[in-house]
Amino acid sequence: MNDIVSAKVLEYKGKKLNFTPEDPAEETIPADELHEHLQKPSTARTKRLKERCRWKHASAGEFIEKSVTAGIERMRYLTEAHKASEGKPEAIRRALGLANVLNKSTLVLQEDEFIVGYHAEDPNMFPLYPELSHMAVQDYLRSDYSPQPADEAAAINEYWKPHSLQSKCQPYFDPADLGRMYQVSSMEAPSFASGYNSIVPPYETVLEDGLLARIKLAEKHIAEAQADMSTFPWNGTKGLDNIAKIDNWKAMVIACKAVISWARRQGRLCKIVAENFETDPKRQAELLEIADICQRIPAEPCKGLKDAMQAKFFTFLICHAIERYASGYAQKEDTLLWPYYKASVVDKKFQPMSHMDAVELVEMERLKISEHGAGKSRAYREIFPGSNDLFILTVGGTNAKGEDACNDMTDAILEAAKRIRTAEPSIVFRYSKKNREKTLRWVFECIRDGLGYPSIKHDEIGTEQMKEYAKFSLNGNGATDEEAHNWVNVLCMSPGIHGRRKTQKTRSEGGGSIFPAKLLEISLNDGYDWSYADMQLGPKTGDLSSLKSFEDVWEAFRKQYQYAINLCISTKDVSRYFEQRFLQMPFVSAIDDGCMELGMDACALSEQPNGWHNPITTIVAANSLVAIKKLVFEEKKYTLEQLSQALKANWEGFEEMRVDFKRAPKWGNDDDYADGIITRFYEEIIGGEMRKITNYSGGPVMPTGQAVGLYMEVGSRTGPTPDGRFGGEAADDGGISPYMGTDKKGPTAVLRSVSKVQKNQKGNLLNQRLSVPIMRSKHGFEIWNSYMKTWHDLNIDHVQFNVVSTDEMRAAQREPEKHHDLIVRVSGYSARFVDIPTYGQNTIIARQEQDFSASDLEFLNVEI
Repeated sequence: MNDIVSAKVLEYKGKKLNFTPEDPAEETIPADELHEHLQKPSTARTKRLKERCRWKHASAGEFIEKSVTAGIERMRYLTEAHKASEGKPEAIRRALGLANVLNKSTLVLQEDEFIVGYHAEDPNMFPLYPELSHMAVQDYLRSDYSPQPADEAAAINEYWKPHSLQSKCQPYFDPADLGRMYQVSSMEAPSFASGYNSIVPPYETVLEDGLLARIKLAEKHIAEAQADMSTFPWNGTKGLDNIAKIDNWKAMVIACKAVISWARRQGRLCKIVAENFETDPKRQAELLEIADICQRIPAEPCKGLKDAMQAKFFTFLICHAIERYASGYAQKEDTLLWPYYKASVVDKKFQPMSHMDAVELVEMERLKISEHGAGKSRAYREIFPGSNDLFILTVGGTNAKGEDACNDMTDAILEAAKRIRTAEPSIVFRYSKKNREKTLRWVFECIRDGLGYPSIKHDEIGTEQMKEYAKFSLNGNGATDEEAHNWVNVLCMSPGIHGRRKTQKTRSEGGGSIFPAKLLEISLNDGYDWSYADMQLGPKTGDLSSLKSFEDVWEAFRKQYQYAINLCISTKDVSRYFEQRFLQMPFVSAIDDGCMELGMDACALSEQPNGWHNPITTIVAANSLVAIKKLVFEEKKYTLEQLSQALKANWEGFEEMRVDFKRAPKWGNDDDYADGIITRFYEEIIGGEMRKITNYSGGPVMPTGQAVGLYMEVGSRTGPTPDGRFGGEAADDGGISPYMGTDKKGPTAVLRSVSKVQKNQKGNLLNQRLSVPIMRSKHGFEIWNSYMKTWHDLNIDHVQFNVVSTDEMRAAQREPEKHHDLIVRVSGYSARFVDIPTYGQNTIIARQEQDFSASDLEFLNVEI
């Protein structure tokens, strides 16, 4: 039998370490089916909920479950309101559109669920957003997922074409530049074309204040502004500002009243079902309890954990799916929920329950998020293979006093994730040496169970970034030193403030991607893309004959990079300009203290700058530059012309040459030659050139290297590269991860390489694949804990782990129906392995499985 136990015995500090499983029951489990034995839902109810969960994962751009389709109700009712409100202020039109959707949309109540609410008319459906991108909607209209009736959906999309964000932004750019962006090979298409968005909602005000209090506050501001406009003597330089403010506050009132009414509709539905249709007395009582919660929440402040969970989910649906589409699940969930956990579990003052009841609530929340449907463009469905959307929450870290922020709610969140085994929502853990070992053990349990999360972020680095960005606040109200501890990952990698104000409200603050591997390819071809688009993809920066030195190649790349990143950020800022004028978010504005105080729309107000952009495929470009410098300009073994000839042939007929370039020093091996060039590349160009740009919010833009599934997508559009890679092969799978299989010197060599990049970086994703037998052994926690302490001391921003065997992944490829609980870390998110295309599966298998040698353990100072 092929057991998960390796026969390896390691000599370390005079001891023989035998890596037998910590759990003796695992000794007889075959290596190729381990993860199918790890699911342990806390209750029969959550087991049933998982069994009937309506996953909406996509693979190669297509939904895996054939029953999934787009709904029409949001499109219909938004359009109806937009036509009826012509001539009214735009902020009020947006609020009336939200109200019409909430007042008329079909409600969904499913068996067994306790957290209620959905954002489309059927749990197999998801909404569309014609006001964002008519191209994205048009793609759905031509697919098997088209909303019905198809004629009505097509007419709605046609109506929105002149009103959409896409149509408003496009005229301000050269069509040639947009054509280059639409190739999605050197840079991502502009967000106004895809409609992709992300947000960090101010959940705290909803839970702490309730929406009735927000309405009262807005009405007070309206009265004060109207009084100011009638005060003698009139001052037009200030008085006219009240007009836009009054419109925004009125829109906030409309939005909040609509959300309260919608929640109470949910409650009435539960009450009707309980009193007229439900026959099980236990479920009947539960439905009446839900009805009571929805009557009070989110209108009033939350009192217990059930209140808080429901208020948070209602807020999520509005902010991420109904008012406007937004990816993510950004929140500091343990901090947010701790007061309500304490009230219900510790003090038992309201909605009393046990710790395991809290775990069940989190399991139910995870399944609600797993069932959530996002009407993303096809391009974004392709670049998140095996995923629904980037649902990512944050836990751990330190609080405003710099103390450990972990609590029993943190542990409940982690335990629920371990038990229910869903890919979503993913979890980020803010790692500090102040974190308690009890919680660190739960973090380790999730990682060693192969969930791929929590991914780990350096608590102090994130906090210092928030302090640094605060210096650029346009209204002098950036994060205080205390508030700088209030950060979460906005999506996969970039920290941003959470709380009652100063959060990120729109993707135009940060996001989007740029692809250095393709930029290097065209740098060697005078800006021309010969391998994919057959077009001029960037500025002319000189043909090969003009590149006389390595510095000439370096400068050609710099110019291509400057062109691309400048275009990427300018398209985001133009999007922001039109968002605040035609895509106002009155509900989000209503729950943000800054917007409420200043009478501003959420898209317009930026108190805490947080500009970032994603370089993806950086290591392919960096390794290629190392090989060029060594083999062309130092050893002079080949010329650039010979290299170009080999690349144009996709190395065919040049195998010896390809082997030379493949064997050139590579990143991730603590090689001073390679690491010196690559560190300069990251700090001087990738971060240095990007940092020169100032975005809408007044702060610098910084690189947040991560790859989601774009390393596969863009790799397929990138020709052969001087690192020895063939054209069309996947690129590197993280912002700073070694290329697949090239990190040959062990896990601590990777850490030493990565630690050398320190300047001009906001975040860099690091993937590591660790040995299953070692991590699941009785020594696993001590080794991992020592690894994390060393990682922290080396001042590395991020790390995430796969702990899955090649045997099991190969078995899942052979018989996918037997491996639905096998979850892997892709890049920035986790996915069910069987939902990823084979091309993507193979890139994960190809990652170097890192074993630990005695010298590694010595470097980590492991005490065993």
